Amino acid sequence: MSLYELFKTIHVLGAVAWAGAVIYSQFLAFLAARSGDPQRMLGFMEDEAWLGQHYFAPAAMTTLIAGIAMVIESGWEFTDAWIVIGLVLFFVTVLLGMFVLTPKSEQAVTGIREKGLADPGVKAQVDQLMKLSRIDLVLLVVIIADMVIKPGT
Repeated sequence: MSLYELFKTIHVLGAVAWAGAVIYSQFLAFLAARSGDPQRMLGFMEDEAWLGQHYFAPAAMTTLIAGIAMVIESGWEFTDAWIVIGLVLFFVTVLLGMFVLTPKSEQAVTGIREKGLADPGVKAQVDQLMKLSRIDLVLLVVIIADMVIKPGT
């Protein structure tokens, strides 16, 4: 196995772990929301907060670092269109997670604990959070499509 193949394997495994977990989380979010059970939703959101720091972030960073190593090892250029697109969207999804999804999740958890899921304001927060998390998923799918299709090559 060449060094490039090793980096590619790590990159793909990181991406699969990251994107697969986000897809699975969408199903769990749907089931928690559909249940109408505030405790179930609260538990789901607390689990997601933990996973964000201990699973999603490491999987994303593994994917990024292995991808950068692949580019360096392969002779591709960081100016290649598909690499630029992938990096830009990667940073958009990471920033969305850090500066939007995480704080909104914390607000929603606090709201559920203090007012309950039936509160209109809390319900609106949770609904907005669910929509934003779907946007994050779409970004990940576009990144994967970009890596597979490699536009501009």
